[in-house]
Amino acid sequence: MGVTGGRQATVEIGFDEFAAVETTRLLGLARVLCGNDHDAWDLTQETLARVSARWDRLAHHDNLPAYARTTLANLHRNARRRRREVLVAEPLDRAAAAPADASALDAWLDAAMRSLPHRQRVAVALTYLEDRPIGEVADILGCGVATAKTHLARGRDSLRRAAEAARAAQSEDQGR
Repeated sequence: MGVTGGRQATVEIGFDEFAAVETTRLLGLARVLCGNDHDAWDLTQETLARVSARWDRLAHHDNLPAYARTTLANLHRNARRRRREVLVAEPLDRAAAAPADASALDAWLDAAMRSLPHRQRVAVALTYLEDRPIGEVADILGCGVATAKTHLARGRDSLRRAAEAARAAQSEDQGR
């Protein structure tokens, strides 16, 4: 039985198999949380290192993917707490004008996701990127289902407002 991200019976698998299946998924979640590929890869590597260090105790865990996502979300939250300033490769006016590659999020969505508080960002990413049920989102966030629903609703509302603002700005640009 492979690791697919849902609840599973206790199955003994090796860390290499787990990492091979979950790295891409963890990296996608980390990309949405971090907003850039470099930090996302660092966060994914740190998550896998933490899971690997505890593998002997975790190998019988009933939901290893959820444990890894919880670890990733907690590491991201802790890194955001420590980081007081944001380092950028180029000034913001030039960075905003740079075209995104086809696999990147639209610029407005990327900026809107980065502006969300940590728990809202995690709730939105797990729900829409990974199609996780709200109960699992609550487990990963370490809160109740009602609180997870609140984080998701607030995050969704913020993204909706950002989309409306982006549409209005695009309409103004086309009108000029």
